[in-house]
Amino acid sequence: MWDESDRMGRRALMARAGVGALALGLPTGSAALGKDADKFYRQEGTDPTFKQLLKRKAFPIGEDSYDGVTGSTIRVNKKLFRKAVNGDSPVPKDIFIHTLCNSLTKRKDFHKWTRWYQEDGPTQIFRLFKDEHNVRNSRPDAARIEAFSKLSWKRGEWHTWQGTYTLIRPHNGAVFQAKNDENDWSVQIYINSEGTVKLNHREGEDKILDRDMAGKSFLLGVRDNGHDYEVYYNKKKVGTGSFRRPVSKNRFRWGLYDGTMKHDAMIFVTGVRFE
Repeated sequence: MWDESDRMGRRALMARAGVGALALGLPTGSAALGKDADKFYRQEGTDPTFKQLLKRKAFPIGEDSYDGVTGSTIRVNKKLFRKAVNGDSPVPKDIFIHTLCNSLTKRKDFHKWTRWYQEDGPTQIFRLFKDEHNVRNSRPDAARIEAFSKLSWKRGEWHTWQGTYTLIRPHNGAVFQAKNDENDWSVQIYINSEGTVKLNHREGEDKILDRDMAGKSFLLGVRDNGHDYEVYYNKKKVGTGSFRRPVSKNRFRWGLYDGTMKHDAMIFVTGVRFE
């Protein structure tokens, strides 16, 4: 049950017009959208390959980079994405990003990392490229571009996150986590390259929420109190669970996170709200 004292509450989180391919007017796509891509965005410029970045020593290996890596500009079809839940809301200011080169980048430095992260109106643009992997330490694979909340909490008060995902070019990996700084994630949303969306419980049976979502959108809502959680998919409660996290604090994380990238990937997340 939703706690009526929760300021966002179920009504604020889920009561707007339904999302999904029909609500956003998005085409049924595939992992390679081809000619349909211009319905979602326009790209200005090009991006070097990961191998080219390594060859030119664009960032240090084995330590955090602070200089950044810029990339082509993605211009979102704002008219289309304004139809998303909270499609006119600005991206929250109180977030950090985690790239494969740096684990904690503050908003004032986001402009340095446009290869992987951009914002256009209410939409966050997350990109990873073929062959990319973690380079900031010795951990293998772990390619990622994630946003995460400054908001953090221990067991007790409920906190809520919501956002509309559009899988432009999906890739195997996590796109959302309720993440503890020490005790790992309690629940995550996982996608694959074909657009299957799966609910992963750290403890409990996983559940496929949807299939063939490449080129489509869905609304995700998650509530967490540092021990228990609830997950909502397109307004419907699809899972609950608990995971003991006695140490440190919890945060919301969202974006793209996988091993070494097999192909280019891009997702949009529109109208994010959390409290």
